[in-house]
Amino acid sequence: MKDIKPWLIMGACCGLAASSLGISINSSGVFYGVVADDLGIMRGSFAFHMTIFTFFTGLAAFVIPALMKKFPYKLLLTLSVGLAVLATIAMGYVHSLPAFYLLGAIRGITTSMFSLVPLSMIINNWFEKSHGTAISIVFASSGLAGAVGSAVLSRVIRATSWQMGYLAAGIIILVLCLPGILLPFKLDPYEEGKKPYGGTTMKKANKTVTYEKQHFHFSNPTFIALFIAILAIAFTTSLAQHFPGYAQTINLGTIGGLMLSASMIGNIVFKVVIGLLTDAFGALKSSLCMMLITLTGLSLLLFVRVPFMMIVGALMFGACYSVGAVGGPLLTHYFFKDELYDTIYPPINFISNTGAAISLSAIGYIYDFFKSYQIAFVIIMILVCIAIAALFLNRHKSYR
Repeated sequence: MKDIKPWLIMGACCGLAASSLGISINSSGVFYGVVADDLGIMRGSFAFHMTIFTFFTGLAAFVIPALMKKFPYKLLLTLSVGLAVLATIAMGYVHSLPAFYLLGAIRGITTSMFSLVPLSMIINNWFEKSHGTAISIVFASSGLAGAVGSAVLSRVIRATSWQMGYLAAGIIILVLCLPGILLPFKLDPYEEGKKPYGGTTMKKANKTVTYEKQHFHFSNPTFIALFIAILAIAFTTSLAQHFPGYAQTINLGTIGGLMLSASMIGNIVFKVVIGLLTDAFGALKSSLCMMLITLTGLSLLLFVRVPFMMIVGALMFGACYSVGAVGGPLLTHYFFKDELYDTIYPPINFISNTGAAISLSAIGYIYDFFKSYQIAFVIIMILVCIAIAALFLNRHKSYR
């Protein structure tokens, strides 16, 4: 009988991703309008707490690998989940922007311990075979949790208050994290006398890892290419939030909401697809495929004015999320293997978070200045082409 523990760990990671990304980030928009209106503050000013959240999540990721090697991960996870839950609930008890910003920073730092960087490290350690499928399922769960969580929290807010909404969000985060806290597992399967799922080789010697790290420089062309590609895609992902506004500017406002929903469906579907394709054809080919699908979707949205085709275009656009959330870890692992993963992925994750946070406002400013979203679409299409070129030109390079 095959060892099912890697799959149990994957299931626990799904809960952690659903809480740190799906509830904490993807569902945060349900609070913007109601909190701002109730407190008499600008929506942008209140929403800025999530920009702070995103920034500190990426910043904290730089020290996570070192902390995970120095302290037991279960201890770090339990403490961070507890603080994240308390900070989320506390959002319902404060009424000033500085307090919201402070809590945003605390939530960002604490949720980083059960977000992209540590979860991808866990999956890398526990899966050799079906690695792409496992990591894609984990991060696809965040999109599903975001869709369901937004609906649940919206209903709670309408039935009670936004204060109770934050209480509900904190409870949901705790429940989703419990399997990860309660399931006994080590960060590395070798510490339990086990091999990764499908593993056929023994662990590399520590001296090899040390040698690789000592001889790596961030001026490495492969790292620069990956950095550029992920940054370009990060700017792309924020475009979907402007689909309703874009639809209004071209007199198709009735389908704006459907376009946004279609992109979120694409978010979930393509995150699973990229993992399956990675296991079959490799991370580079699967990521390039997702980028081409994204580019096709953008073309439909920009040049076609048929409602059904625009919804299809929005669905295809959702493929960009698979590159940002799943492709980043997979490409890092593809180019740099396990030896350098904990060195390379934190800055890649940071630039992904920062790029997405900046682009959301940047796209809005482009519309404010030019009174059109078309320019933003063209810029985004150019960025996707740059990402494709950066990876394609480095397709035969890797850091061994």
